[in-house]
Amino acid sequence: SSVMNDALIADRSGVEAATTMNNRFAHHAEVQVPVQMAMSVDNGPTPLEVSGFRSPPPFRWTGGQWEVVGTDSQVLVITLYQGQEVMCEPGAMLHSVPGLEPDVTSGGFGLACQRCLCAGESFFRVHYLNRTMQPRSMSISPSFPAKIIPIDLDRYSGLVMKKKAYLASVGRNVEFGVRRPDTLTTALCGGQGILFTTINGTGTAFLNSGGTVLERELGFGEKVFVDRHALVACESSVQIGVSTAGTCMMMLCGGMGLFVLELTGPGLVILQSMAYERAAMAYGRGGG
Repeated sequence: SSVMNDALIADRSGVEAATTMNNRFAHHAEVQVPVQMAMSVDNGPTPLEVSGFRSPPPFRWTGGQWEVVGTDSQVLVITLYQGQEVMCEPGAMLHSVPGLEPDVTSGGFGLACQRCLCAGESFFRVHYLNRTMQPRSMSISPSFPAKIIPIDLDRYSGLVMKKKAYLASVGRNVEFGVRRPDTLTTALCGGQGILFTTINGTGTAFLNSGGTVLERELGFGEKVFVDRHALVACESSVQIGVSTAGTCMMMLCGGMGLFVLELTGPGLVILQSMAYERAAMAYGRGGG
């Protein structure tokens, strides 16, 4: 009997030990990671609103002949009706169908040379024209992982773009030009090349940009300093200049280079968080 009592006591001790261990595990399982607290005051402006910038919401199709699909690496899908055409960068076509006739133009030899040699743009433009009586669909994609920004040229005709920003536009009523920077310092140190590309016309144009897109309407005389690669486009009324990045120590060790862009309103400014140049450098480091 003493042996049986000892066995019962041992079993009871084992059960109590197991119960205690399970309670400890249960206690740890109930511990939750604290939720990150919001940085804005209730019912007050958010930090983005305080900055004056806005981030365009994801595109939602509400009718019309084009749609932007995807999240980080987006695609432009267009329906072309009889006689309509789309113009895009060479190599941008993702899919096409029979009945869409491709063609290549330069927009004029002299202007194409300026655009290609001095502004870093393509020499040629590709057109797809629907010669059938039925709607035809095609899709266009940027040459790098990018978001697509629709621009209403009826409102923002004369937009100044950085190189590699243009993706496509609907129709032939779009003209490209070049614009010299306001100062020699901007041309040499602004990181945009010695000429800016401009786009004029009517309808809708599409720009491509990397990362998160921010937009801001600058007031008259209002200034903002931005990274030299961050600018996607701005209205022609915006003055583009350069400013030193800060003190000598900041210019040498701050990672921003010697200069930053100084944009002075009035007008629309469009920025990107992951420019083509930065993405190329990041991929190069990752691959090497």
